[in-house]
Amino acid sequence: MGVVGTHAYWEADVGVPLDDRPIGRIVDDVAGADPDRTALQWPVDGALQSWTWAEVRDEAERFARRLLNYAAPGDVVAIFAGNSPDWIFFEYAAALAGITMTAINTALADAEVVHVVRASKASAVFADTEYRGSALLRRVQTIMPDVPAFDLASWRDLPAITTPLPGVYSGDPFLVQFTSGTTGRPKGAVLSHRAAYNCARYQILRLGGTAEDHWLNVMPMHHVGGSVSVLLSMLAVGGTTTLCPAFDAGLVLRLIQQSRATIIGLVPTMELALLDHPALGTTDVSTLRLVMSGGSVVATSLIHRVESEFGVTVVNAYGQSESPSAIMTSPDDDDIVKSETIGRPLDHRDVRIACVDGSTALFGEIGELLMRSPMTMDRYLDHDDGGRAPFDEWLHTGDLCSMDSDGVIRMHGRARDVIIRGGENIYPGEVEAVMLTHPAIADIAIVGVPDEHWGEVPVGCYLVNAGTAVTEGELIDFASTLLARFKVPRRWVALEDFPITAAGKVKKYVLREQMTQRLSEVPPALP
Repeated sequence: MGVVGTHAYWEADVGVPLDDRPIGRIVDDVAGADPDRTALQWPVDGALQSWTWAEVRDEAERFARRLLNYAAPGDVVAIFAGNSPDWIFFEYAAALAGITMTAINTALADAEVVHVVRASKASAVFADTEYRGSALLRRVQTIMPDVPAFDLASWRDLPAITTPLPGVYSGDPFLVQFTSGTTGRPKGAVLSHRAAYNCARYQILRLGGTAEDHWLNVMPMHHVGGSVSVLLSMLAVGGTTTLCPAFDAGLVLRLIQQSRATIIGLVPTMELALLDHPALGTTDVSTLRLVMSGGSVVATSLIHRVESEFGVTVVNAYGQSESPSAIMTSPDDDDIVKSETIGRPLDHRDVRIACVDGSTALFGEIGELLMRSPMTMDRYLDHDDGGRAPFDEWLHTGDLCSMDSDGVIRMHGRARDVIIRGGENIYPGEVEAVMLTHPAIADIAIVGVPDEHWGEVPVGCYLVNAGTAVTEGELIDFASTLLARFKVPRRWVALEDFPITAAGKVKKYVLREQMTQRLSEVPPALP
């Protein structure tokens, strides 16, 4: 338990046993124990509509009986929607029905939506009719007419089964969370009920959470930050989730005051927007006790400003789709740990820092962060090895870290060159693969450069084919038809050649430094 020996190895703390109940049973148990406690709040016409735990359970059971008319236990059903109470009813319904949920990012382009649905083999899709100007339901019906698609808001109008709900077990798959690797297309990480729930449970235990906590969730529910880290944390303690439709600084400040929120999770761009909003000075934020940060490099000055102006403690968290809520600082950590590190591993996680040769690094030595835990994904969907997880025991995160003798872990960059723009992961390999289909592009490298507002933004560095020419606007337009908007670089730089290694690979760290210097005097990237 804790640091072992003289090397960067953390042995899992197993003092608090895993909870081996499936998520649907936990919903039922919480509702049975405290049926009248508020479970969910949602803004409607300036007020908060609320549901008790008993009402959430009942809605989830009704939805589960309708899901089972269109999918069997063990099947996958997709949701393509913005935040709403029906999203939460859907998540708990899938858990009760033994159906595996997969969420589609509402920002994805049509080709990306098709990939998620086909790769997951989803039996059906529940979608919003419209979200932020995009007709989500109609898009699914148009691009995949063979897949049943339903209006999420109209689920109560669907026929329901009358037979008992099936048995579900903690090792059954609960969520397929799509992520991307640097080699290209998104991959589906399969998380069991046991993994997803206990990730959130050990997180809220470290935060000292209780049933009295109210978590204002401003994160999209299609992200594990919303569907796992927030929602299942409040399930674990029987607390209240107040759901925000989408991030808007003025609305969030109002909801903090209305809901009497005690916890909120924010990425740096959100923190800056709240701090700079004129309503902050007249808003009662006194109930807040914790701000969870993460998803990007968090400046020490920003952490201090958040703590000072909100009167809260900031905790910094680290996780991946394959292993959510894995490492975190504690509320009682000192300023250096909170502002310069990602903290210590959460319960039931072995962690080590690995050298290039696979050996365990010494304290302070930089290497790849490896994790081993029952809360790690079971596998990737349709992996080349037949579906097994691409690790024998240890999950290779691709992140470069170091560990000190107290088990505190520091980030030193991302071995996979993932760019994190405002909390959204951008995987250069995926963007590069798309852009290489443009007739003018001979070669391309996507790198992230620092940005005051977004944390990082992607920059497209490219070589053109002989006899061709292309403008920045044309590249943006081309990328926008095939990629989600947040993945599209707003800065494009034509080069004569790339800095390369002896083996002919692009030295992205050199290119990143060059672009950072070159663009330092250029106005900030467009949203």
